[in-house]
Amino acid sequence: MPIRMSGLVSNLDTEQIIGALMSAQKTKQTKLKNKITKLEWTQEKWKDLNTKLYSFYSDTLSKFRFQSNFATKKVTSSDETVATLTASGSAAEGSHSLKVSQLASSQFVTSAQLTTDKNSLAISSATKLVDLNMTAGNKISVAVGDTTKEIIIDENTTVSGFLSTLKGAGLNASYDTAQKRFFISSKQSGTENAFTLTADTPSELVNLGLSEITKTTAPDGSLVSVNAGSNVALVQPKDAKYNYNGVDFTSSSNNISVNGLSITLKGLTKGADTSDTSDDVPISLNVTKDVKTVYDMVKSFITSYNALLKEMNTNYYADSARSYEPLTDDDKEKMSEEEIKKWETKIKDSLLRRDDTLGSLATVMRTRLSGSVTVGGKSYSLSSFGIATSADYTEKGLLHIDGDESDSLVSGNADKLMAALNEDPDTVAEVLTQLAGNLYSELSKNMGGTSLRSALTFYNDKEIKNTLSDYNDELKTMERKLQEMEDRYYKQFSAMETALAKMNSQSASLASMLGTNQ
Repeated sequence: MPIRMSGLVSNLDTEQIIGALMSAQKTKQTKLKNKITKLEWTQEKWKDLNTKLYSFYSDTLSKFRFQSNFATKKVTSSDETVATLTASGSAAEGSHSLKVSQLASSQFVTSAQLTTDKNSLAISSATKLVDLNMTAGNKISVAVGDTTKEIIIDENTTVSGFLSTLKGAGLNASYDTAQKRFFISSKQSGTENAFTLTADTPSELVNLGLSEITKTTAPDGSLVSVNAGSNVALVQPKDAKYNYNGVDFTSSSNNISVNGLSITLKGLTKGADTSDTSDDVPISLNVTKDVKTVYDMVKSFITSYNALLKEMNTNYYADSARSYEPLTDDDKEKMSEEEIKKWETKIKDSLLRRDDTLGSLATVMRTRLSGSVTVGGKSYSLSSFGIATSADYTEKGLLHIDGDESDSLVSGNADKLMAALNEDPDTVAEVLTQLAGNLYSELSKNMGGTSLRSALTFYNDKEIKNTLSDYNDELKTMERKLQEMEDRYYKQFSAMETALAKMNSQSASLASMLGTNQ
């Protein structure tokens, strides 16, 4: 802002006069700024609430629509040193027998101990294979399942390069400088992951402490054995062998899936005669309905629903702050930080008061979940299972579960939900998933993209954004016009000062002339 020297001739306080002339116009500017501030706060308020609404919609509510989430099962193993397990909703309830006669294991190869290279130097990852008396041009091949990798030895091929080839085939491979041995193993267990190691000149592999490793297979292609030279320590790969409910199975892994059960095999089942596995004593895998988990899931859903609806109600029924406006910088200078925060919070808390969009969403939440559905020719609602609103109208639709020990209002009532889950869990699941589905569908309609609202948004975010843009454009225009008006006033007063100065000068000259003639 330029420094202006005015009123020196007229002795008028032009700054005050122009300020008074501009005051009415600046009041309009302040009102527009307040509109912008309030709308920006409203935008922030909606963004926060929209995030919570969408999180409830896409996670909590979405999961609650599927009966599979109600089909939780409780499982126990009579001997967890043999097997542990989890169950899907499709797992058959009851007691299942399991015998384990063999665990799956990986193929392991440990080389003979090496000493030094031909230069009498200690062997390391940087040692060249030709210094271990490997011939340049010799090709070494490693095969794991359908994957084969080759390395053709040259003058620069190192132990590290050899290990990289093994790893590239999908093996674990290392050279231990302390033990002076190669350690090679399959990453996965089972006979299907057996590996072989061959070379154009097999006899040279002994220079690495290794030998050719080959497979013997049966006519059907199944592995009979892995074969290696006597200088190599070899652990054969094995498949898991187990008997489930009287039927024999094999698996390349100790993590198996059968009949809806995910079982981790950990040990062998054995009878009194450990030499004859046919007499192994089976362990029991017991599967039952997990009513407590389902109950807790329903309770968690109601808790999430109540928290969201309570926040919506708080915003919608907030006290009016009509007489409060955003503070100006001058206002804030006269107030403490606590007073400023309290003032602004009062305004922010009221921004969604009686908001049509919010009111409509809250109504959808209440009506769709409190409705009724038909299952097996009979009408059910949440109240059929002891889930209902209280007589306290100020709660405005919050739900309570009869018998819920954490809810003092209804803790003394009979626990109808738990009773229904024990008696007819399928009906409970069907009713609750239908009600959740109805609410989900209705909320989906309320967040479809329109000219006023973006997709996946519950409020008119486009409208707010466009209105803010219009307000800011209007503010820029207003500020430009105010500056032009202020400049015009200063020019007018400056012209007046100039005219007065000229008139005073002429008067002085005239007085001087008259005085001289006397």
